[in-house]
Amino acid sequence: MRPTPGMPRLSGLLPLYFPRLLGGVDDRLRARQLVRGMGRCDITVIRRPSRIQGNLLVFGLRQGSLDLVVKHPRDGRGAATVARERRALQQLRADERLGPWRPLLPRAVDSGPRLSGTLVQSRLPGALAERLIREGPQDPGRAAAPALRLLADLRCATGRRRPAAERTACWYVPQLAVLRAEIPSYGAGRGAAALQALRRRLDAALAGAVLTEGWTHGDYHAGNVLLEGDPLRVSGVFDWGNAQADGPCEIDAYTFVLALRSMLTGRPHGVIVADTLRTGRLPDGDAALLALAGVDPDRDIGDPSALALLTWLWHVAGNLRKSPRFGRSHWWLTATVAPVLRESCRWARAADTHLHR
Repeated sequence: MRPTPGMPRLSGLLPLYFPRLLGGVDDRLRARQLVRGMGRCDITVIRRPSRIQGNLLVFGLRQGSLDLVVKHPRDGRGAATVARERRALQQLRADERLGPWRPLLPRAVDSGPRLSGTLVQSRLPGALAERLIREGPQDPGRAAAPALRLLADLRCATGRRRPAAERTACWYVPQLAVLRAEIPSYGAGRGAAALQALRRRLDAALAGAVLTEGWTHGDYHAGNVLLEGDPLRVSGVFDWGNAQADGPCEIDAYTFVLALRSMLTGRPHGVIVADTLRTGRLPDGDAALLALAGVDPDRDIGDPSALALLTWLWHVAGNLRKSPRFGRSHWWLTATVAPVLRESCRWARAADTHLHR
């Protein structure tokens, strides 16, 4: 069926996350079709509030002693996401420095010809940190602390200190290119000028900064971390599709803390980061959480908001890579992207005024 005139504009006004009652039935039928011929098995379609509905069908599969998670791509974007995660898991398991932490990684399982093109992984034990935090919001640190301490261990094992200016071509130029390519309204005019202001803000914020280059998850939030035991300990970390072996490790701690604050306050990610850029400081309590991961915003980083901005950029670019729906969503752009770009433009105007005095 051909789209009616005005449909693209209307689709940009629709929310990214919404109940899919019929879609849920369709997902279960599709999952059943994928595993047909494998004998009796239990299937559970996996949905989380933080996961975009669209290019991946994710379901749990239990058969005898097997307890698996299947990620099946619905389209080319989904296939690219699955391929990235498969490569990342192969590299992680081959990295001898990560030996003590291999049990925390999903293990890829041979899927056979029927599930060709999918990613089949062992299911990791434990409860989602996100669920534990929502059940006990009065003490989020109970679940956050072990997740953040793990990052300190991983950074010590795989990281080395590098001037951020030497890693520009890897740490934020590709991400800026994703924004330019995936958000149609930022291709020219004021949108393009806003991206240019963002680039200037990043250059200034990270000038002179020294960060840790090493394994970076890229989407390390409470919805991707599993915990178990008493006291709680990390039992698994999944969704490694945005991982990079030589990324800026500190952004994982910032991703976790920013997402935690958004979850507890209900404030959009972009508004939180814009506030940090405007005030030049982190909210009370965030520095203490970051310290659990061994991250000190004032150490080796001239601008306290630098890592918040870099983390936001990775978050936005990661979502845009997953689905073009993000770049066309008025709601997502308004809540997540526009506040940070407005702050970057304000900073650029102030910098120009100071320069011409």
